[in-house]
Amino acid sequence: MEINLVLALFAGAMLVFSAFSTVLQRASLPGPLLCLAFGVLIGPHALDLLRIADFRVPAGTLLEEAARITLGVGLAGVALRLPHGYWRDNVRWLLAIIGVGMALMLVVATGVLWWGLGLPFVAALLLAAVVTPTDPVVTTPIVTGSLAEERVTERVRHNLSAESGLNDGLGYLFVMLPVLLLTEPDRAWHELLTTVLLWEVLGAAGIGLVAGFGLGKLFVLVRRHGLMEESSYLAFIVPLALLLLGVGKLLGTDDILVVFVGVAVFGQVIPQREEAEEDKVHDAVARLFLLPVFVLLGMALPIVEWARLGWPAAVVVAAAVLVRRLVTVWALRPLIKDLHDRPETFFLSWFAPVGVSALFYATMAERHTGNHEIFVLTTLAITASVLLHGLTSAPLSAWLRHREPEPKEEHDAVV
Repeated sequence: MEINLVLALFAGAMLVFSAFSTVLQRASLPGPLLCLAFGVLIGPHALDLLRIADFRVPAGTLLEEAARITLGVGLAGVALRLPHGYWRDNVRWLLAIIGVGMALMLVVATGVLWWGLGLPFVAALLLAAVVTPTDPVVTTPIVTGSLAEERVTERVRHNLSAESGLNDGLGYLFVMLPVLLLTEPDRAWHELLTTVLLWEVLGAAGIGLVAGFGLGKLFVLVRRHGLMEESSYLAFIVPLALLLLGVGKLLGTDDILVVFVGVAVFGQVIPQREEAEEDKVHDAVARLFLLPVFVLLGMALPIVEWARLGWPAAVVVAAAVLVRRLVTVWALRPLIKDLHDRPETFFLSWFAPVGVSALFYATMAERHTGNHEIFVLTTLAITASVLLHGLTSAPLSAWLRHREPEPKEEHDAVV
């Protein structure tokens, strides 16, 4: 592999998309969509300048690890974006959208995929589990930046951020159920309730809680005694996310959940002013991790296998992505009507993109089960979501702003 070609292509794309990010967002052409298209352009389906095989790493491994690292850094930005007291003041939203919403989205997506694609039930359940979580990384352009702050109310941005971060980590539990049913059917429920739930999920939450609190206190201490320069803030946050990601994996837990819980606790311990600073610096760095993974995915898209499936499969997969969210949020309307009015409810029911987290769980599921079809269908879902949600982000956020002409910057929490 010619490393200079990789540097030129990837860095050149990042430079162009970053330079014109505001214009592109206003034109409803977000970075993930453009990078996906750029990956297709330079890959084997178009110019054939670069192939996944050129990296000399198995495609599944490369994509899984790239998605995992992207999620780790992206989740740190999501967690730090939330203000002090957010978790205490938004219990109703979290219980509704996570406690009930994730299960309902899984049920709806499973039904659509099972009926529409004719997959075996467990395979449909696995694919539904992969696409159930709202992607925290792809959601970032919708909830951060000047365009989002101008058009989308603060409470919508915060609630969408919190949900996408939490359900992304908890998605591991949902994915492992069908994985275990396919690989260890006799011990599936026992493994799910003991190893997966008690250690890999609850253990991850506990590790994140302790680590986040301890590192937050350390951060406050070193800043108070002048041991850290102001410019060292970013140098602390990114390694924090990667440290939690690595430690979580080494301990055999859900490392994605460790990162989110750990950084969320960290964000509540450090001074409030640091969170405002983070919005400007960390999200810029997170984009440097986000965009390359979509270039890689564009190069790896199984377009030939999509063609064999035909257009009906694309319609069913896109329907599963959209319907799972629309049905769930409107079904939860009685529980959240005091938190979000109807325009906001519609906005929240539409914007639940799938992306990097789905790629991570799809490659993980393929590694465990050997079922390549899950990867093929998941990449179809990601592409459909990036197109549908990317192209509608600007017009629908503008619509939401017009429906609510008075900005509501203070979060009117109802517990």
